[in-house]
Amino acid sequence: MKSKKKSKLAFVLFTGLLIILTVVFLSEWYLIRKVSSLTNNQITIGSINYTPPLSLTLRKVAISYQRFPQILLRSLSIRRVFAKQAFAFSSPGTITIQDGQRDVHIRGSVSGNYKEGTIDIQKTYITIEDLGDFEVKGALEQWGKEGITLVIALNGTEIEQVKEMFGLNLPFSGRATGTLSFDYSKKEERNLLRFDIDVKELVADGNKLNAHISGAHNTKEGRTDITEGRLLNSSGGRIDFNGFIDKENFTLNFNTQNMPLEDLLNLIPEDIRTKYNISVNGGSASLKDFRIESLKKKSV
Repeated sequence: MKSKKKSKLAFVLFTGLLIILTVVFLSEWYLIRKVSSLTNNQITIGSINYTPPLSLTLRKVAISYQRFPQILLRSLSIRRVFAKQAFAFSSPGTITIQDGQRDVHIRGSVSGNYKEGTIDIQKTYITIEDLGDFEVKGALEQWGKEGITLVIALNGTEIEQVKEMFGLNLPFSGRATGTLSFDYSKKEERNLLRFDIDVKELVADGNKLNAHISGAHNTKEGRTDITEGRLLNSSGGRIDFNGFIDKENFTLNFNTQNMPLEDLLNLIPEDIRTKYNISVNGGSASLKDFRIESLKKKSV
C-alpha cells in the first residue's frame, strides 16, 4: 500500500516537473519567435534563462538593423525596474564594422509598449573598443521598421579610428565631441543625420587646428548641408564657412581672417576636390563673403 502511494507521489512529481519544463520550454520558444517576428528578424535570440523574480538572461542576441553595424551580444542581462514597463539591461558583446569585430559593452534602460514596438531608449552607455564612449537615447516606432530617432553623444571619439573602421577617405585626424542625431521615418520618407561636432587637435597637412561644424546629411538625396562651420588656428586666424554638397553640385561660402584658405580646402576629401576641380595654393588673406561654386549645367 505504501509502495503504491510512493509510486503515485513519484508519478505526480515527475508529471508536475515535466509540465513545468514544458511550459518553460514553450514560453522560451514563444518569446524567441515573438521577438524575431515583431522585429522582422532584425533582433534574434539564441536562448533565454529566467532568474526569479525579475531577471532574464538572453544569450547570443544578434541586432542587425540595415542602417547600423551588426551587434552580437554574448549575454544580455535584463531586470525589471520599479516603473511601468521599464527594464534595465547590460551586456558584453562584439560589433561588426567593415568586416572586422570590436568588443562592445552596453548598459542602459528602455521602456514602452513592447507589443506595439513603441520603445523609448533612456540614456544608454556604449563603449566600443578603440573607438571610445558614447551616450545614446531615442525612440523606435514598430521596433524601428516605421521610425527611428536616436541622439548619440560623442565623448572624445578618435577620428583616425573612425576612418579605419568605416573605410573613410578623410584627409585629417583629431578627437571629436558633440552630438549626432539620426531621424528616420518610413511614412514621411525622411532619412536625416544631423551633426553638431567640435574637433580638437585636428591635424591636416601638418597643421594643428580646432574646428566646429553643424548641419545635416540627407541619406536618401545624398546631400550634405553645412549650416555653420568654423576653423581656428593657434595664431588667432579663423575661417567661417557654410554650404552644401550633393551628387552633382558643390557650394562653399566663407569669410577668412588672417588664415590661409587652403587650410580649409585641405580638409575636403581628395576625391571631392578632384571631382569639382578645387585647388588653392599658398598665401594668407582676409576675405569676406567669398564663394566657391560648382554647379552641373542641365541640358535643355
